[in-house]
Amino acid sequence: MFSELVAVGTKTGVQVFDLRRGTKVAAGTGVGVGGSQGFALTDTWVATVSDAKAMCHVHMLNRGDTGAKLAFPLPEEITCVHAIDGGRYLAMGARSGRLLVWAPASGRLLRSWDGHYGAVTALASSGGALVSGGEDAAVHVWVLSQALDADADAPPAPIATMADHTMPVTALHVGALPLLAGRGRVYSASRDHTCKQWRVRIEGSDDGDAEGEDGIGGSGGRVVLRGRTELLTTLLYPAAVRSIVVDVPETRVFAATAAGLFQTNLFRPVDGLSSGPALVALGGTSGSVVSDEHIAYPSAEADIACVALSLDGSLLASAAAAGGVVRVWDTASRQCLRTLSDKSLPAGVVQLATRLAPPQLGGPHATASAGLLRPAVLTETVIAPKLSEISFVPLQRVMQQRGQPAATAATAAATSAAAPGSSAFDAPVRARLGNTTEDVRAFEAALGCAGVYSETSRADAALVQMLRPADGSAEKQIAELVRQTERLQRHHARTRRLNDELYQGAVSEWLASRQKR
Repeated sequence: MFSELVAVGTKTGVQVFDLRRGTKVAAGTGVGVGGSQGFALTDTWVATVSDAKAMCHVHMLNRGDTGAKLAFPLPEEITCVHAIDGGRYLAMGARSGRLLVWAPASGRLLRSWDGHYGAVTALASSGGALVSGGEDAAVHVWVLSQALDADADAPPAPIATMADHTMPVTALHVGALPLLAGRGRVYSASRDHTCKQWRVRIEGSDDGDAEGEDGIGGSGGRVVLRGRTELLTTLLYPAAVRSIVVDVPETRVFAATAAGLFQTNLFRPVDGLSSGPALVALGGTSGSVVSDEHIAYPSAEADIACVALSLDGSLLASAAAAGGVVRVWDTASRQCLRTLSDKSLPAGVVQLATRLAPPQLGGPHATASAGLLRPAVLTETVIAPKLSEISFVPLQRVMQQRGQPAATAATAAATSAAAPGSSAFDAPVRARLGNTTEDVRAFEAALGCAGVYSETSRADAALVQMLRPADGSAEKQIAELVRQTERLQRHHARTRRLNDELYQGAVSEWLASRQKR
């Protein structure tokens, strides 16, 4: 059985529990979670933004570590944060309606742009697409490759917009199918008591007006992505929807509302057909409004703040808006299995998030092996050590120009801030994307090859042929390395056993001398 974690965000910090056992495995205290999407969780760190001031705190996911590893200011007040691609990028939404994307490994601010007319309230991602919702009741789909292109003359524009909500968007969920593949679905919840299911179709076309080296397409133009949205179903709930989660097959929607916890099955069986029972989709047209198909959890509190679902969809975690009660439910029977309790939870739970446990918190352990033989002495599990290094750098407040030192960028930002009508955040310092043509030329120059790339590949093939064993058999060398490794493992085991015997003998002799006294 795999291990899963549930992270609980409160006004005092983030508490991490084992979802199936209910035991507390990690914590990050000292700063409160700002809102319904106030922290981002990865395998190694937790990034938290506060609603009190424009600050970001980063905690490491280790047992016993509670203090923040990093703390740094942000350009403006942030309302939501989201980790993209396992933490490779970090997206944030501001109260001013701006969207910001950083690279945590370098701390560089890659791009910032105006996305909404009000505060950004929810973020989600799917592959190379970023989905945002705001207080202007709009949901936008952005292509990251276009949004992060600092060389573009115009600001980023969404490829698809969904604007059927009448009140601010509170939560977003993107289906398992990637949006850029053209068959993805987006679920948006709002204070207007609805949860809408959208189909987003992405299509590519050649832009004949765009010409140049960077253009791709049949006519030398650049491929432009355009999206078409279709409203499939509107789920109407008795109160404002605060949080939603959808299982991986996209057959059930779980909603946390001010009137309780509800489950909606998106497919229902239909009898009487010649071929036997079948499943039909709930709703399916833009005019369909579903209001009587919701299944309530009778034992849940009357006011639910947030929900989170396990990977297999068998367990559901919910948090009450008042009292700090976090319950774990069995989705098949809708029975409460356990209640997570901790002295910091009564401060109020505002966000829940689940993910597979990393090795340092009880997840799958690494296995030492060599080749396909896997000798018995090498199949021992290696317990993952405590993380000591973190791949997270304090995020920069301004964008840094490519090849320019950070100090120079900061000086340019300060100079721009001194100009009338400008600020440090709006400094005209732009991050430029790399030129692949120049990179290939630099690669060939480093190899000392003056020819084209095909000649370089042939030179590499010749080098590999020279390194091949004389007898043409690498399997023998691999087998010999496996035997030597096995001998070293046995020698290490004997040395360790001898060391333990010497230690026990020394301790016994010392205890005997103490007893004689």
